[in-house]
Formats: sequence, structure tokens, C-alpha cells
Amino acid sequence: MLSKLWNRISTQISTQLYISFGGAVVLVIIVSLIALFFLNQIGKIQQNVNEKNIPEMASAFAIAQQTGMLVAAAPRLTTSTPEQFGTVAGTIDLQADAFKTQLSAMMEDQGENEQSQRIKSDGVAIIQNIERIKLLVRERFDLRKSSLNLRDELQDIHGKITPIMINEIDDQMFYLMTGHRSLGEVQSPRSVHFSESEFLIYRHLFELREAAVVASQLLATTFVVTDAAMLQPLRERFEAAAGSISRSLEALEKYKQDGGNLHDQLPRISEDLISFGRRENNGFDLRSRELAVDDELFALLLENQALGIDIVARVESVVNDSSMAAGEMASKAAAVTATSTKLLLAFNIVSISGAVLLGWLLVQRRLIRRLERISNQMQEMADGNLEITVDTRGNDEIAQLSKALEVFRHNALEVQRLNLVETLANQLQEKNEELAHTNEELKRAQDQIVMREKLAALGQLTAGVAHEIKNPMNFIMNFSEVSQELLEELLEEIAKLEAGGSTEEGYDPELIEEVAEDLTGNLKRIHEHGTRANRIITDMLKMGRGGGDWQPTDLNALLNQHALLAFHSARASDPEFQLEIKEDYATDIGEIMVQPQDIGRVFLNLVTNACYAADEKRKTLTAADDASKKDFQPTLSLSTRLIDDHIEIHVRDNGTGIPESALERIFNPFYTTKPTDQGTGLGLSLSSDIIRQHGGEIRVETQEGEYTDMIVVLPLDPAANQVIDASEGEAQGQDSTTASS
Repeated sequence: MLSKLWNRISTQISTQLYISFGGAVVLVIIVSLIALFFLNQIGKIQQNVNEKNIPEMASAFAIAQQTGMLVAAAPRLTTSTPEQFGTVAGTIDLQADAFKTQLSAMMEDQGENEQSQRIKSDGVAIIQNIERIKLLVRERFDLRKSSLNLRDELQDIHGKITPIMINEIDDQMFYLMTGHRSLGEVQSPRSVHFSESEFLIYRHLFELREAAVVASQLLATTFVVTDAAMLQPLRERFEAAAGSISRSLEALEKYKQDGGNLHDQLPRISEDLISFGRRENNGFDLRSRELAVDDELFALLLENQALGIDIVARVESVVNDSSMAAGEMASKAAAVTATSTKLLLAFNIVSISGAVLLGWLLVQRRLIRRLERISNQMQEMADGNLEITVDTRGNDEIAQLSKALEVFRHNALEVQRLNLVETLANQLQEKNEELAHTNEELKRAQDQIVMREKLAALGQLTAGVAHEIKNPMNFIMNFSEVSQELLEELLEEIAKLEAGGSTEEGYDPELIEEVAEDLTGNLKRIHEHGTRANRIITDMLKMGRGGGDWQPTDLNALLNQHALLAFHSARASDPEFQLEIKEDYATDIGEIMVQPQDIGRVFLNLVTNACYAADEKRKTLTAADDASKKDFQPTLSLSTRLIDDHIEIHVRDNGTGIPESALERIFNPFYTTKPTDQGTGLGLSLSSDIIRQHGGEIRVETQEGEYTDMIVVLPLDPAANQVIDASEGEAQGQDSTTASS
């Protein structure tokens, strides 16, 4: 019984491997004990290095590292925002404390020698410079805050004076040309309204407007000047413009005292503009101090860099001295290592020889050859040869594998007789053809729906465009009527001339010349307003086309234009529609590269949805006779912001909001919460595709029954961040219409 069990164990390959590996482990243990003895000797030498040389070098390296961190941290202070300043300053204070601690540790390790004293003095100077930088940065924050307040005040003054002066100039021009102060008043005699004094008033108004514009631009330029030498010329130019404003105001005040019609607030606002530029701590003074602060910050940064370089150079000297001492200890360790290497090499030779013998007798002869034979047989079976003979002799694991392979061969012969694979392949081909046909039909249906939605949206925009065209058409009609009257006067004078009349008989050549000049001016204005109407129509046609070229675009103007189109379109479809539009556009975003037609469709979709939601809430409150409807005013808030490296556009309404259950699906194609006849569910889906093609995203913030805020995020360079994949490629080929979700 025992003999049979031993024979069974001795024939098992796993048992032979265990015995072989056990012997190898014993040999490894012996080698490890020898290695531990020599490592202990080397450890004693290393301990001497660690306790003396390495602390000195570590302290020196730490000083160099902390110096570099402090020198590199100072520019972060100068570039931090007020919100970031506390965090950055706190981090630098921690680094400065660590630097002081490291300096104290170095003085303890190395003593009061010349090198350590110079390193310490340079380090203290760096810390003092950083404290001065923090004070200057805080002062710069205060200066910038004051500058921003002045800029807002300037924008407020400019926003008040501009419409007043434009209206005064337009009213004066209208009175000069027609004799009417307003459409309801009696026409003044031509000798009164077309007189030299009235022309002088028009000229003074025009000069006042030009001087106010120049003064505003000079004051605005002050906030972005980068050279202090440019401030004095700007101040002198402002004083010249202020003098021009004062002279024009004196003439207009005299005209008002003589009974002329002049806006009451025009003199006060003009004086506000002048006093704005002459007050104490005006924009010129603030900008001059801010540039001086920047120069001092730059000088401190350069001084810190020089001190940091000096510290690093002295640290290198300390490290070199410690390295030489460590090298002597390393020589001793090398001698011990050489001895241990010789002994370990002898044991390795014995181990390798045993491993080679084991590999040849056991692995190569009993394992590799037999496994190669089984592998070749399996490869032949995989190639289709199932008639080969498998050797199943033996009782070990490889023999069991051979027997399993023989069973597999017999089963494969049975499977080969079946034609299941071919049948399944034919069925799969039929299903693929069916799916391809269905996919083509779905694409055709989707193209038709998108085209219909585009036509419907363009039809809806016609009302808004008609309202925009109405203003230039009114101007054309007014100037046409005045031109008709002037033409009648001209024909009368020409008739007198043809009748052989003279100046004594009533013929006036100067009158003919004046009428001709008036007609020429009227025709120019008619042409200008006709061009404006044509541009509005051209913009509407562009909106109907997909894609477009990448162009530098003012997003504020583009958002405002499409918001007005959506508003007038809603008013045209529902006369009871009312909406208050609030605008808060950032002035520092400038122009960015976008496809304006596509981005315009996105804005139009979002504003149209906002108008619909706010009006639906108004209708609901009215139908329910809710008392709160008296306080409810449908409101649309449009705003833009420049945040880091991207721009955020907010379209917010105080309408019905979006249910939480619908939030995850609003960007899905064909999903809509509107009635069937008012929306297709493609607007937000296509808008999301357009924004993703520009490298941005659309987010939603909403509360059901309260508000919805659609947030469009675009990078500063969408053309470089655009994302085009297979699905978006198809979207670009289709017309993204203004369907609302």
C-alpha cells in the first residue's frame, strides 16, 4: 500500500517541483544570512554618515528648497485676486515659518560660521521683502477697487448724457428740417426754424456731444494705461475737451435763457462729467499710484531672485564640504562590499549550476517537450485536423491534460458535422440588412422634421423683423414728405426762372441752392435708413442657414439682437404678451471667434423658451384669478460674465420653471413640455450640439414655479476647442432650427 502511494507521489510533477523549490529556498536562506552579516558592517559605516554628513546636506538642501519656494511664491502674491490673496498669503506665511525653522536648525548643525551667517541674513531679507510685497498688493487691491468704482460712475454718467444729447440733436435737426418741435405742434415759419441761430444751436449741441464723447473716452483710457508717462498727455487732452464742453454749455445756456427748448438735465450731467475728471483722487491719480506700486513690486521680485541665487550658491559650498566627508566613509563601505561580493558570487555560481541542472532534467525533459507536443497537436486541431493521434500514456498532470484533449477532439468531430454556425451567420446578415434599412428611413424622417421646424421658426421671426424694419421705414417716410415739400418749392423757383424772372421779381437763386442741399441731405438719410432695413433682412436670411464661418463676434451685441427678435416675434403672435428685459453685459469679454449664425440660433432658442415660460405663468395666474398676479411681472434677465478662461451667458426668466422629473431629458431630441402644436423638442437638443461643437456646455438651474436659468459656457477660443464627432458631424450638415423644447 505504502509502496503504491510512494510510486504515485513520485510520478507527480507537482511533488518533484515542490522538492526542487524547497532546496532552492534553503540555499537562499543561507545566502541571506551571509548577506545580513555584511550588511550589518556596511550599516555601521552608513550610520556615521547619516548622523553627521547627511543632516548637514539635508539642512542645506532644505534651505535651498525653501528659498526657491519663497522666491517662486512672491510672484503668486502679485498675481492673486482679492479672493485668492488670503489663501496665498497664508500659504506663504507657513512657508516663511518653515524657512525660519530651517534656518535655526542649520545654525545649530553648522554653528556660527561665515557661510551660515550670510545665508541667514539673505533669508531674513527675502522674508522682509515678502512682507513689503503683501502690503503693496493690498494697496493695489484698494486702488483697483477705487478704479472700478470710478469706472462704474463714468459709465453711469456716459449712459445718462448720451441719450439726452442724441435726442436733443435729433429734435433740433427735425426742427431745422420741418419746423415742428414735435408732431403735434404748429409748424414754425421757415425764416424762424431754418435760421442761422438754429443752425448754431445744432452745431453747439453736436460739438458738446463730440467733446463729451472724447472726454469719456480719455477718462476710460486712463484705467488701461500701462505707461505712467502717458497719463499727463491724457490729462491735458481731457482739460481741452472739458474746456470745449464748458464753451458749448455757455452758448446753450444763453439759448435756453432766450427762451430756447433745452433738456433740463443736460448742463448738470455735463458738469458732472467735467468734475469727475478734476476731482481729488481721480482716475489719473489712482492709475499713477497703481503703476508706481507695480514698479516697486517688480523691483522687490528682482531683489528676491538675486538673494535666492546667492543662498543657492552658498548652499552648494556647504554641500560640497559634506560630500567630501561622506566620500571617505563610502570608501570604507566599498571595501566591505567587495569582500561580501566575492562570497556571494561563489554561492551564486553554485545556485546557478543547480538551477541549470534542475531545468534540464525536470523542466526541459519532463515538462517543456511534452507540453510542446500537446501544443502542436492543439494547433493542428485548431487548423481543422481532428484525425491526429493524441499520446495519453502516463499518470501525471500532463497525461491527464492529454486525455482531456482527446475527449475534446471527439466532441469537436461531432460539432463539425453540424452546420449551426452557417445558419446563424445567415440569420445575422438578414437582421443587419433590416437594421440598415430602418436607420436610413429614420434619417430621412429626421431631416424632414428639422427642415419643417426651420421654416416654422423663420416664419415666426418675420413679425419681429417687421417691427425692427418699422423704425427705419418711419424715418424714410418722414424725410420723403419733407423732400416732397422742398421739391415743390424748387419747382416754383424753376418756373419763375423759366418765365424769365429776375431777382427783383421774386426769383431767389440762393433759395434754390438751399433747397437742393436739403434734398441731397434727405436723400442721403433715406439711403442710410434703407441700408439699415436691408441689413436687418440680410441678418434674418443668414439665420436661416446652417453652420457659417468662424468670425470674431461681440457676444453681447449678438445676444441683445436675438433677444429683441424673439421678443418682437412673441408680441406679434400674442398682442397681450408683455415682458421686462433686464440686461447686465460684461464689458471686458471683447470679441471671440465663433460661428455667429449657430450661436445666434442658440440665443434665440433660449430667449424664446424664456418668453414662453414667463408668459405661461402670467396666463396661469390670470386664469386662476390669483391675487399674486398683480405683483407678478414677467421678467427676462440677460447677463454675460468673464470667468477665468471662459465666458458665461445667463438667460434667466421668472416663469414656470422645469419639473425635476424633466431635467434629465430636456436636451433629448423630440422631448418637449409644450403642447404638440407649439414645440417639437429639437431646440435645446440642437443648441446643446452647437455649444459642444464650440467646446462649451449648457447648464440649467431651475426651481419649479419660480425661475429657470439657462447658462451657456464658452471658452475664450471656441474655434480651438471645438469638438466634432460622428453625431455632431451630421448635426452640422442639417439646419439647426429654433424649435423650443
